[in-house]
Amino acid sequence: MRIPLHETLTDEEGLLLKTARSVARVFGRSYWLEKWRRREPPDELWEEMRRQGLTGVGVPERYGGSGFGLRGAVLTQEALALEGLPVLQFLVTHFSRHIVLSAGTEEQIRRFVTPTCTEGRRMSFALTEPEAGSNTWRISTLARRDGDGYVITGQKVFISGARESDYMLLVARTKRYDEVGDKRYGISLFVLETSDPGIRMEPLDIDMKGPEWQYAVYLDSVRASSDQLIGREGEGYRTLFEGLNVERLMIAAISVGLGDFALSKAVEYAKTRRVFDVPIGSHQGLQFPMARAFAHLEAARSMVYAAAALHDRSGKGLELANAAKLLASEAGLEALDVAMQAFGGYAFELGTDLITLYPILRLFKTAPVTNELILGYIGTHVLGLPKSY
Repeated sequence: MRIPLHETLTDEEGLLLKTARSVARVFGRSYWLEKWRRREPPDELWEEMRRQGLTGVGVPERYGGSGFGLRGAVLTQEALALEGLPVLQFLVTHFSRHIVLSAGTEEQIRRFVTPTCTEGRRMSFALTEPEAGSNTWRISTLARRDGDGYVITGQKVFISGARESDYMLLVARTKRYDEVGDKRYGISLFVLETSDPGIRMEPLDIDMKGPEWQYAVYLDSVRASSDQLIGREGEGYRTLFEGLNVERLMIAAISVGLGDFALSKAVEYAKTRRVFDVPIGSHQGLQFPMARAFAHLEAARSMVYAAAALHDRSGKGLELANAAKLLASEAGLEALDVAMQAFGGYAFELGTDLITLYPILRLFKTAPVTNELILGYIGTHVLGLPKSY
């Protein structure tokens, strides 16, 4: 299916998207599902991405990356999803290391970021806690000073790819919630190695129909040296939310890519499936919803590209990143729904490979930030309405 917005890319961006999509096509959706069924991580795909320089996209060349900025990372994420590969490990690795790039020292960047580009190391992100949920300031994982380092104790949940990662960007409190007036303060960021003593992980029973898993992470007196603290102690919020904006755009890129993947399957089916002696795609009751879903995907894609470009130029764009995630998550799910309607009962047969897309596309309306919280942010901070929560 032709994607008009791809024709607006620069030659370099077009080549990047083509390369990433070619890598994804070599492995294909069947590889992704087989790895899921066998409970094996997609290591071969990750290694080929490393060989092609894709794991380094979005990181400056002086640190071993491939350049291209956030817009390039978004294009890479979208290209993989266009072939049915929603690679969450790239998403999490990229926005986590983006935080290190923004607030870390030269030594920390070369220690933790460069290996994710040149060696294929992976990074997970540990923020969410069972009790705090969407209220980030309420986290209780505590990093207390101990000599020239820290001892960290607490629990995290819904941590994507934790066991498969080499590093973990951890969000903890260095001052408890009730010890500060401004609740943003006391938040600190650390990079841990997942092999560090005291870190225990348990897989959660979540079926995402893909070979990437969510974990509960337990930290029992985990020691971190002072050079594992990213940025200034207690002021992690300053770069945390910039990284979360990057996460939202990467999720939006997956949403539009998977939406196109599903809609493309439906378009081809609707051209050949005949009922009442005509192709079902000729019926306006199906054709018009498919056309509307396409238009919504393109609109969301344009917002994603614009937000990424703005971020690359200025480091700003919180409003656009929120709007892009909102629109893309809804457009992706709409495209899947239309595709399932086209396939009828066959949409629920695993071999058709549509129902398998539902868990992740539906997830993105809820995580990592709910669309309701995004609407609340826009209502309060963009429209100037009274705070709704």
